Parts: sequence; structure tokens; C-alpha cells
Amino acid sequence: MKTRHFVVWASWIGLMANAAAGQQPPPAAAFASLPVTALVCMSPDGQKLAWANASGSIPEVSIYDIAANRHLRRVQMGQYAVRDLAWADNRTLIITISETVNVRPWARVDRKFEFYRYLALDADGGEARSLLMSDWGQRSVNRANLVRVVTGIPETVLMSTLDFSMTSYRQETGSRLAGGRKDEGWIHSLFEVSTRTGHGKRIESGTPFTEAWLVDAQARPAARSEWNPVDHNFAILVKVNKSWKKIYESTDEEAFELEGVSADGRSIIARGARGGARVGVWTIPVEGGEIQPLFQHPDHDVLATIPDRFSGAPAGFSIGGLAPTIHWIDPRMAALQKAIERAFPGKDTALFDRSLDYSRVLVRAENPSSPAIYYLVDMKKGTADIIGETYPALASVRLGEMRADGYQARDGISIPAYVTLPPDREPVGLPLVVLPHGGPQSRDDAGFDWLAQFLATRGYVVLQPQFRGSRGFTEDLRKAGLRQWGRGMQDDITDGVRNLIERGIVDAKRICIVGGSFGGYAALAGAVFTPDLYACAVSINGIADLTAMFGYLRSQYGEESDALAFWKDTVGNPRDEDVVKFSPARAIDSIRIPILLVHAKDDTAIPYSQSANFAKLLQASGKPHQLIELTGEDHWLSSGESRLRVLIALERFLVEHLRP
Repeated sequence: MKTRHFVVWASWIGLMANAAAGQQPPPAAAFASLPVTALVCMSPDGQKLAWANASGSIPEVSIYDIAANRHLRRVQMGQYAVRDLAWADNRTLIITISETVNVRPWARVDRKFEFYRYLALDADGGEARSLLMSDWGQRSVNRANLVRVVTGIPETVLMSTLDFSMTSYRQETGSRLAGGRKDEGWIHSLFEVSTRTGHGKRIESGTPFTEAWLVDAQARPAARSEWNPVDHNFAILVKVNKSWKKIYESTDEEAFELEGVSADGRSIIARGARGGARVGVWTIPVEGGEIQPLFQHPDHDVLATIPDRFSGAPAGFSIGGLAPTIHWIDPRMAALQKAIERAFPGKDTALFDRSLDYSRVLVRAENPSSPAIYYLVDMKKGTADIIGETYPALASVRLGEMRADGYQARDGISIPAYVTLPPDREPVGLPLVVLPHGGPQSRDDAGFDWLAQFLATRGYVVLQPQFRGSRGFTEDLRKAGLRQWGRGMQDDITDGVRNLIERGIVDAKRICIVGGSFGGYAALAGAVFTPDLYACAVSINGIADLTAMFGYLRSQYGEESDALAFWKDTVGNPRDEDVVKFSPARAIDSIRIPILLVHAKDDTAIPYSQSANFAKLLQASGKPHQLIELTGEDHWLSSGESRLRVLIALERFLVEHLRP
């Protein structure tokens, strides 16, 4: 493989190495801008590329002809956020978009949902076409799923969505009132959808409890999973001739994630812990027999199965831990990965897309101190061409050094962590920003983090603890976080701070806790339950009142919803004394530090009222605080303008209270 394009990269390394120690940090706008190049994908024949550019005021999708070295199309997406891109065939690009919609604009209280839709866009021109969700019966449904994009069926993709069935409507009331999940008439069905017209044809009907669908290599319905959150009943059914047969059932929360169908069609591939300490991948025979392990890592969870984009069969596995890796079982992909790693020394490389004949692949190269760069690698020519950079304004900037770290919690559990050190500063007695992740059953990773690096360039050490409840390390660590909001999870964060103090890395009097979503809850909980540990706290789209959050989920999704069941399982019963006790809004008097609240008005995951009501309580109690509302913004801060407002306000707040 030639390295003619790596000369550019080498020059950037030189610029970084020669950066002066007293260099001014890059402006907040360099971090706040959304990636200039993202969601890169390749047509099956390897002749076209597509990517999204969200850095401007209006998101844009580009389609590019490789041989002609020119853009075929640049399409502005208006008010929609671009969430994903995928080629259905050599002509048609599928664009996943979302928009916040208030379904009751006439009512006194908003009822907002994030509506996801799919568009088919031709490379050679014409208008984009909405897929399936504009059909009658799906217009009011706020989400669907692409089950298979490359199907082998001309101009056809497979999708699933909720579908109204009069035969299911109120057919089973039992002790439930009409309108409950079992009898409300909505079932989860599978559709063949024309990429030409956008219309769908139902090919299989599920039930109100159908969770996911699988199709085989020929794009035929093969399996589905069922999940009843009230009874905690999970089942896997397979298609045998024209009927469905149950091959697995569990009522003890041993649920699987359906990952694919084996190449020979004889087994269902599923991911789960199955009672063990780590999540692995299993084969479940269609004709019956013992469940067998397909892949397990000795130390870490399997984060996901990577399907082959053309057959749907497993091609590899994403492995967790502090330094996530990929284990390929497709021998050609494994060989390509080794070649790519040799060509990009010192970089974390992800081989994430390929042409049908393996001759061209797409590679993302990055590390925590270098934002991602996308490359088109031509294996026949032995070349690697730069497609684009995610954050070009940071290409020559010396950023912070992220280190894999860890410590022992007070009860002996080992807690993984990332610590990012500011550039050109000795790690002794520095101010600290604690940055707990959202979820909470989520995780941080070892890649470039725009918020952590922004803080590091301002002189702060950044601690990202992977507290109990985090996914991707071990199943034991995840389960240890169940019903531990404000308790075990918060203790893990506290113990991580104290560990850095004891090591002399940070100044005990200059510590702020900052987080979004669950991390926002953790920030407020830190201010309430450890008032002497922090000098300030910042909650971004965070939770302040657990009881009120239960009420929101109940009104938004229903008593029998997956969302409410998940909260009961992971947080507790809304009437439990501990749920009330560990709500920051119920313990305002304990707060002795200034609080910054930032919340998006169109947040559909955690309502704006969580921060607005908390601000009123702080005001009534005379506690120092500030509330910033982000109009027209969602839970994920999907616009660069909003991110810039957040970073500017955050920097001012930290300068005032931590004196970096």
C-alpha cells in the first residue's frame, strides 16, 4: 500500500509537535462545529461515495463520483437532522432524518416526539422520496427501522414499523382497560418498501410485543423477538414454512439482542450474557438443540455484531473495554484490517465499509488527540485518498492526552476511567472537570471527544468515570448499577475524584462536575449529596426530579411502555422512598455551590421542565444558579449554534468558579 497521502498527515504531526507551550487555545467554535465530514458510505460497486456535512446552519448531504472526481449532488436537508446514510444500490442513497414534532400544538402542554423518517435519493437527480412512513396508518408513528438496506430485490428495502390492525384492537382486555398495549390495535410488522414510490407492502405481521425482525441472506423473514415489559417475558420465534415457532423463552430477564442469521440459515445469531459475567455472541439452532457460544472475549463484553452489508451474516464483533477493538471472522476483512493498521501507525483505524468485490474500503483514522479523518483505500492501486476531516479547524492544534485509567471503588469494585490531561501542563494540582456520561447504561470511548478536548485545552483535567451501570466492560459492572442512582453509581464518581486528589493530579478546591442527560443528574446529585467535594455543578439536559420523570414517561408513552418498564427496572419504583430521597429536587437545602442549568426546549428524552422547575426551586431557596434555554434544540445538541452557546457559557462559568 502506497503512502503518498500520508505526507499530509506527517506535516500535521510536525505542526502539533512544534506548537508553542504558551499557544492560545483554539476558539470554542472549533469544537462546537458539528463534523464537516460524517456518515461516509460507499455504493456497492465502489464507484460513488456519500457523506453528511452538519457544520453549517443547514445540514447537507453530498454524493460524489470517484472516477470523475466530482460531486454529483449536494442536497440541503432543511430543518431535518441527518442521522444516517446507506446505499440501497448503485443508484439510490437512503437518508435517515429526524425532526422534533409537537403532536398536540393546540394543547396547553406540549407533547413532543422525535419523528424519524427515511428518504430515498437518486445519485443522478430528482426529488427525495419518503419511505413507508407517509403511507396511511404510519403517518402518526414516530419511529421505524431499516431491517435490510441491500436486499438483492431490485429497488426494494425492508423496514419494520408499528402498524394498526383492527383484528388486534381490544381483542384481549383481561384485567386491562381498553387502550392498553395488548389491545390498542398496534402491532409491529415487516414491510417490503419500494425505493421508487416509497410505498410499502406488508410481508409479515408481528404482535404488540414484537421488538425486532431478522431476515436471511435472501431477504426473507427469518426470526423475530418478543418482549413483554410487564411480565418480563422474552421470546425468539423463527419462520418455519408459513408459520412461526418459538425456539427460546425466558422470564428471568435473560433477553438477547438479535444480531443476524448464520450463513447457512440454520442458526439465529444473538448477543447476551446468558447468566455469565460478560456479554457474548451465541448461536440458537432453528431446528432445536443446545445454544452454543459463537464468540466470547475473555475480559470484555461484545458491544455489537458487525454484519456483512450484503448478506447480513456476522462479519465481525466489536469488543469493549477501555480500548475497544474489532475481531473479524470474515477472513478477507481481517486481512484488510491488518494492512490498514500497518499503513496508519499510531492511529486507531476502523474499517467500516467496503465495495462488493472488496477492492475498495472506507477507513476512519483517529485517536483521542486527533479528530477523525476519513480515507478511501483502493486495494488494487495501493492508494489511500483523504475523503474529508471531521474537525479541520483542529488539525494543527495540540490537544489533550487521554489516558486509560481506573481505580477501586469503596466497596472493592474496579472502575474503568478515562483521564484527559491538558496539553503542556505538568499534571500536578490542576483544576478538574468531572464528566460523567449519559445513559446511564452507556459508556465513553477512547476516540476524540469534542467536549473533553475543549475542556482540556482550557487547562482542566477531565475525568470520565465508567461507573457501575456502564455497558461494554462486563455484565457484572452493568448489573451493579441497577437501582443505584444517587448511591453506588454516584459513589463511584466521588471515589474517582478522590483518587485523583490523592495522586496529587488535581486541586481539591477547584473541581466542577459537568454532565448531560444522566450525567446532568449526576452533576446535580454531586451538588446535593457531596456538597463539600465540588466548587460548582453544570447540568445539560439533565434530570432533577426522578418522581416527575416517571410521570413524564407515563404520560408520554403509557403505563405498559418499554420506556417506563426500563425505568422501573433500573431506577426503582416511583413510590420507593429511595427514589424520592435521591432526587436532587427534593434536597435543595443541601446545595452550597453555584449551579448552571442548560436545557433544550425541544428535548423529547428529558423534558425542559426538569431544569425549569429545578431553577424555580433554587430561586425560591436563594441558591446561586443560572438557567439557559436552547430554543429549537433537541436532547443531543444537534446544532453547532447550540453547542457554541453551551461551550461559551460553560467556559465563563468554570473561569468564574475554578480560576484555571
